Amino acid sequence: MARSERQRWFERFIETAVSRPWQVLLCFVLLTLGGMAVASRLEFRGSFVELLPKASREVQDLTRVSEKAGGDGYLVLVASGDTRARLESYAGELQARLEALPEVRYVEHRYDVSFFRQNALLLLPIEKLAALRQDITARVRYERQLANPFYFDLGASPQAPPDFETIAKKYAPAAPMRETLGSADGTEVYLLIKPAGTAGDLDFARGFVDMAMDTGRKLAAERYPSVKLQATGNFQGRIEEDTVMRDDLARAGSLSALIAVGLILLATRRISALAVVGIPVVVGVVLTFAFAEVAIGHLNVVTGFLVAILIGLGIEYGVHLCMRYWEERRTRPSRQAIITAVRGTFGGAMTSAVTNAAAFFVLLLAQFQAFKQFGLLAGLGVLLAVLAAYALGPSLLAIAERLRPARRDDASAPAPDAPARKPEREWRRWPTGAIVAIALSVVGFAVFSVAVSSRLGFETDMRKLQGESRASLLNDHVIEQIGQPLTPAIFLVDDVAQAAQVEAVIAEVKQRHGEKSAILDAASLNDMLPQEMERREVELAGLREVLQGLDAMPAELVADPRLQEFRRMVDAKPYGLGAVPLEVRRRFEAADGKGTFLLMFPSVENTDTEDLRRWASQIDEVMAGAEARGIPVAVLDSNRIAARIFALVRADGPLILWSAALVVFLAILVSLGSVKRALLVTGPLFLGMTCLAGGMYLFDVQLNFINAVVLPNLLAIAVDNSVHLFHRYEEEGPGSLGKVVRHTGLAAVVATLSNAAGYGALLVANHQGLRSIGQIALLGVMCTFLGTTVFFPALLALLERWKGRGGTVAGKRAVVQSL
Repeated sequence: MARSERQRWFERFIETAVSRPWQVLLCFVLLTLGGMAVASRLEFRGSFVELLPKASREVQDLTRVSEKAGGDGYLVLVASGDTRARLESYAGELQARLEALPEVRYVEHRYDVSFFRQNALLLLPIEKLAALRQDITARVRYERQLANPFYFDLGASPQAPPDFETIAKKYAPAAPMRETLGSADGTEVYLLIKPAGTAGDLDFARGFVDMAMDTGRKLAAERYPSVKLQATGNFQGRIEEDTVMRDDLARAGSLSALIAVGLILLATRRISALAVVGIPVVVGVVLTFAFAEVAIGHLNVVTGFLVAILIGLGIEYGVHLCMRYWEERRTRPSRQAIITAVRGTFGGAMTSAVTNAAAFFVLLLAQFQAFKQFGLLAGLGVLLAVLAAYALGPSLLAIAERLRPARRDDASAPAPDAPARKPEREWRRWPTGAIVAIALSVVGFAVFSVAVSSRLGFETDMRKLQGESRASLLNDHVIEQIGQPLTPAIFLVDDVAQAAQVEAVIAEVKQRHGEKSAILDAASLNDMLPQEMERREVELAGLREVLQGLDAMPAELVADPRLQEFRRMVDAKPYGLGAVPLEVRRRFEAADGKGTFLLMFPSVENTDTEDLRRWASQIDEVMAGAEARGIPVAVLDSNRIAARIFALVRADGPLILWSAALVVFLAILVSLGSVKRALLVTGPLFLGMTCLAGGMYLFDVQLNFINAVVLPNLLAIAVDNSVHLFHRYEEEGPGSLGKVVRHTGLAAVVATLSNAAGYGALLVANHQGLRSIGQIALLGVMCTFLGTTVFFPALLALLERWKGRGGTVAGKRAVVQSL
């Protein structure tokens, strides 16, 4: 389409919008209602699993193993408020009721520890069994010496060997769990509930937790009125975090809208401006989320705050249009004022919108799926916002004039194509020294920012990003009392023989990394079954022979309970898998009976991303070692998902940031058609972005994997101000900088504040990760404002005075032409 044809089409559209505003409005109302119907099905998923593509190895493994294991964790019920005996009784009854429910695979609370004590010597490592035989033999020999009436200790005998009690403690069997789960002081009992679904399915998780809590409360009301019940664990933690994020996003969106309303009213002092600016924003947001429902189907932790962002970005276009309209309305009839305002701002708005969208679309280059989704939705949202503002804005202005005219139109008003009146007075010239001081201040802060940039850190603690919650604090308490993590990595293999080989690989990996190992221990059904029975039987036979020789010893020695316990252990017979207590065995058995699990416990907290990286890396080593032995293995571990996310964010960050900067420059270059002009407009933007490092240093704000998505977006958001200022400066001509700053600069301030409101509303979030988005974005908006709206006009003024040859009109015109 030729330029002249596009111009005619554009003018016809404006004419239609002004002459038939109600029809245009009705069309957009119907379009918006349709969009709302589609967008209403959009759901929010707060799980980190949603941030990676379903085709990734980590997500596929998690899905596969979850179906067999019942999720990547437990729902933990904590009962308190009664005596130890009554709490144990309550827990036993509740366990029976819960295990009768179809949503529950099993409940862990009480374990047959006596089974493992009785069979301790069958499970003791061969090396320890041999050492036990030596210690008992030495003690028996010593006891025989003492029983010999002709033995006298003259002080030359070596130190007495350990007695039977000491030996029993030294070789005490390591039962897989305590006999009952509870606090050390007996004031709490714990029930670990393994569900039939996963924590990532939040609908199931909510229903499952409600069902378990209702069952527990009902039992307490019937028989144990003093018992108090609390929930924690992976399922409750996911639910609480999702609830907090939903509430935060809703509150931030509402606060952003309220701040935007206040800014519009403060800047325009017209109620009609709320409709002219706000309605197109609503249209753009609704259509964006309708597209999200069709293309993606859900929002996640990264895309979830788009409402607040799109509100801040969207009102900018309406603000520039409105403020230019009312500026023109002082001297022109309404129709001509609308046409002039649209002509005067549309070019700058489209340039900034296309630049914004291009910078957002750069995120499609990211490996991280959440960044891709954010870039797609944000870029589309910006384009829809500017199109809605200029497709609907003129009609809304015309309707506002019909309902309440701003002024009576003058029949002698100039024609639409007539040039604007020259200002009747010169705008006040600031002293050159003051302008130089302003420019040098911004440059100086940028230099400071470069100097301190190396001191900035990357927040690696996920706990700080998630924030403290009741469930997380209670979960920490339960882990401390139980003495081991509740969510180990779960490896799925075909049988116990493969599990034994994988355990050997784990031991190799742990030994290879030494002190830097992130692996605490591993457990499988092999640890519950007797191994190496031929060698073991040799040691056990020797022990039986030694213990049988004690029958001739004094009766009090033979009756020693420790000695009698060793005799019972020696007489234990080998057993098979079916003899292992069910409450222990089912932890390692797949729900469908196909495959067995191996648990690997971390030695690190896994809240720090460096620990996460080591943990995930060593899981990968274990998987590689197992597959090298021909063992196909899948692993369920949410920490591995988190580590993958961090790795992708770190890899994507520099590429996305530099690509966004290049795209912004190229978009401005295409729009302005001159390298010199493009550098003039984008240079202050990059200067402002440099200042961000200093702002982060001064306010102690760190990057993290959630707020890193904001950085490339700041480039696109901030360039709007310099684009609008430059377009207006070109339009007004030489000597107009004061007027440009007065009118377009004011609109830029309002637009900047609206952007800041969109992001800054997240400062009220309880979720630390969302709050960090607000912190870094607010700093970024303010720092880029220094470059685009403070430094840039100062630079234009200095260029005008430097080349203006004493301020002559010819000199000033030469400046504009040279740009």
